[in-house]
Amino acid sequence: MSLLSQLLWLAAPVLLCGLLHLAVLKHDWLPALRRAPLDFGLTWRGHRLFGANKTWRGAVVMIGGCAVASLLVDALDEHWLHCPEAIPYAAQHPARWGALLGFGYILGELPNSFLKRQFDIAPGAAGSGVRGRVFWFVDQLDSLAGILLCVLPVWQPTLAIVATGIFAMLVLHPLSAWVMVLAGLKDRVG
Repeated sequence: MSLLSQLLWLAAPVLLCGLLHLAVLKHDWLPALRRAPLDFGLTWRGHRLFGANKTWRGAVVMIGGCAVASLLVDALDEHWLHCPEAIPYAAQHPARWGALLGFGYILGELPNSFLKRQFDIAPGAAGSGVRGRVFWFVDQLDSLAGILLCVLPVWQPTLAIVATGIFAMLVLHPLSAWVMVLAGLKDRVG
């Protein structure tokens, strides 16, 4: 049960927040933050640092939304699920845990976005050839890597959790992109 409980605390807030983020995108909530890029429009070698799609709206929604979602997971666990305490920090500080997850999610996507902008690869695209396959693979796992890096000071996941997370991301990330295409929020799956 511990593996399942740990996965619940790791994935559920991010998945719930992902649904919130879809609603924010679909209804264009927080439009002023949509127009505020994380890179402030700065360039390096003539290319944007992260591009127009990495905005403060996404950061605020992911960090704040994951914090609220973690509180919801905590309440569900306390009143209904009664899982054994899988991640002590998450159970003791659910909002901080969620904020770490959201921050890690955003942080994990930035290096890949930076490299893609430098190689003139359009946002949401992977590129072509071997480079495209590498970027596609990294796109599936970058947010997980960021999350794991950010929670490392308060929780060290087992190899089983990391392996399960990698497997899940290789399945769930393309599936979520497909849902975003169906919802009209993306032009292509990858």
